[in-house]
Amino acid sequence: MILTSADAAQASVTAIEGGPSKGIVGTLQIIGPNGVKGYVHSLRHFMRRDRFPLTVHEGEYHWEAKPGDGLNSRPGKGKKRKQADGDTERSTDMGLFGITSIPMKRKIHTFYGKDETSVSSYLFTTTPIAGKFQIQKAKSLQIPPGPLYSKLKAGESVRFCHPSSGNEVTVTPDQVLEGGSDGVAVALIYCPDEYVFDQFCANDDGVHVKNSIEKLNSYKEKDQNDEQSEIKLELMVHYTPKDIFESTRYQTWMREFGTAVKHMTIHPVEQTKFVGGNEEIDGSPFRSAVLGAMQRSLIQNEIYPSPIPPASDTNSISDGNNIVGQELNVIRARPGLEYVLVPLAKQGLASNNNTNDDGEEKVFGISKADYEKIHLETERSGALEEASKALNAADEKDSVAPTEVDGIPTLSKGSFIFTGTGSAIPCKHRNVTGMYLEMKDGNGMLLDVGEGTLGQLIRSWKSSYKGENECEFIRKCITNIKAVWISHPHADHQLGIIRFLTQRNAILMQSRSSSIGNDDRVVLMTSVQVLHFLDEYSKVDPSIYDSYIPVDNRDTLPDFPENKELNSMLNRKLGITRLLSVPVSHCYQSFAVVIDGTSFGKLVYSGDCRPSEKLVKVGHGADLLVHEATFEDGMEEEAVLKMHSTVSEALSIAKRMDTKACILTHFSQRYPRIPPLREEDSQLPFPVAFAFDFMKVNPENIGIASKLTSSLRMLYPHDDGEEKEHMEESKRKAQEILSTPGLFANLQCKK
Repeated sequence: MILTSADAAQASVTAIEGGPSKGIVGTLQIIGPNGVKGYVHSLRHFMRRDRFPLTVHEGEYHWEAKPGDGLNSRPGKGKKRKQADGDTERSTDMGLFGITSIPMKRKIHTFYGKDETSVSSYLFTTTPIAGKFQIQKAKSLQIPPGPLYSKLKAGESVRFCHPSSGNEVTVTPDQVLEGGSDGVAVALIYCPDEYVFDQFCANDDGVHVKNSIEKLNSYKEKDQNDEQSEIKLELMVHYTPKDIFESTRYQTWMREFGTAVKHMTIHPVEQTKFVGGNEEIDGSPFRSAVLGAMQRSLIQNEIYPSPIPPASDTNSISDGNNIVGQELNVIRARPGLEYVLVPLAKQGLASNNNTNDDGEEKVFGISKADYEKIHLETERSGALEEASKALNAADEKDSVAPTEVDGIPTLSKGSFIFTGTGSAIPCKHRNVTGMYLEMKDGNGMLLDVGEGTLGQLIRSWKSSYKGENECEFIRKCITNIKAVWISHPHADHQLGIIRFLTQRNAILMQSRSSSIGNDDRVVLMTSVQVLHFLDEYSKVDPSIYDSYIPVDNRDTLPDFPENKELNSMLNRKLGITRLLSVPVSHCYQSFAVVIDGTSFGKLVYSGDCRPSEKLVKVGHGADLLVHEATFEDGMEEEAVLKMHSTVSEALSIAKRMDTKACILTHFSQRYPRIPPLREEDSQLPFPVAFAFDFMKVNPENIGIASKLTSSLRMLYPHDDGEEKEHMEESKRKAQEILSTPGLFANLQCKK
């Protein structure tokens, strides 16, 4: 979010000023529990946005919204709001809401006993909300129309000369406004366990409570007549395990705030369980990506499996909350759900939550109608017919068997799953980079771990599992990941490592009575910046402490002496006979990797990079090359500027490497379609496949995947006009920058 906010601020300033700004382009206020300063500080190892300063507040914090800010300010259409003279605090304005953090302590279990960490709940309050302007009352008071009307609408009193009497009179907002409010409050309650809940109820035992808890308690029904409770508590959002939320004690506490308060529930899935939660009814919060994957599964469901099965659902799904005794107004949160706070006339669930674009009742999740629609679209595109022809023409030559070892054919068991195939940021159709390599013995390793990698992987595993104990199967799959290799310290390649380590450690904690051993820890091979980041993060969040064996990628270079201890571990855990990291041109400490002894034989992954002759040499004769192809042909200047490769450049590496098969990935997020191939690249002596999220290949079906390219192209037709215009603009900008003298002496490669 920090990176996205900074880039959006920069884009806005550039659009307004007509060129890049050299000064501060924006700022972000971050409010969190104790430890958040340390966390943000740790991000410096891979995140730099110097012109977007961050202000961090941790622990107990209070910000009072100023009347007149945001909600009551209604500038005319197309007019910029003018800043009041002498308003020096506007730059620190938090926006529409007053904010009060409610810090708590939480006890967590580690292999080294109990540890204490900090968590926070929050209370948000609006400024006073003006009522609806009654124009007839204004006319009866003979208020001159114009600026005075605007001031009254904004909640300000006005003075004017009365047209009839000639006397100066004052009119207050309550004389012309109806249905206003002193304000609205929303409480976000994070209550992960009974220990935290006891702190919410501390005052019941006569224990002194903090000011923030007292402010929350002022909204209890018995206190609603108190002067400090004039603002109405409209909504409480409970981020709480289901068993705690449904307990008699918790719901008794909820009722103390009055039955008029709405309650919205978000039940997190326990770290050691992987069923339930919102995905139980919605399948995935990433609807477009899931529908696209389901469409590709119609082409070939083994290579492109659907992450969720088609639903046989009806028009409604119950909230499933067990409300004890007296009924409470409970809403179950779902992806995309919107609750309107203001204007007061529209307060409540937004109407678009229940209807689709055609005004018909919306079905949550992926319905039969969705499935039938994508099936019809796929058939009409001609993709199904084209795929059928390709599959009928496929033969045994289309399989790519791994190299023999000592004259003995290696086993074909094993697979390669793409959890993300896009570049830079998660997008509508592609997640950021992540790959899972399954070995012959069922153990596996991750190659890059962009944000959302584990969630995507769990969806993939769940979609293919046919047994009864799904939860235990996923737990085993996670603990069977014995190694992680990260190519370089950019957020889109390594942010997912935190969730992976957290959940893997939680599973091991539950299954081990004694301390964690070396065979339990995951081997983590990455740049020194990522290792420094994780070391500092583990001091903030002890749940990942000592969960991995750190290895600097520089210790696995081809020119260095063999790391016998590491090779022995990788061979014992995964059957890998050799792993080499190859320096490539992208950013500081960027690497490609060459792995011998996988289920594919010799596997090469490029990471993010410009074409590398050293990688060609070290990876020569690869059984499978996975290479980035961020830009399509014709965008060579932009590829040079951002230190990436085009499709043809990636394929030229594959040809010179004499690889047996090539899969291209890490595409620009501008479009979901498959980049076109040049004529000279369309008749290569090896299969070439284009990766999509959830794509699953094994040594026998890579050739088949390459033959399905033409049918997949039919699913994503070109928008030639828009794309050509974008390419020309990008090319112009890149050429302008590249023409700057001394560019590469000063260029800093950043995402």
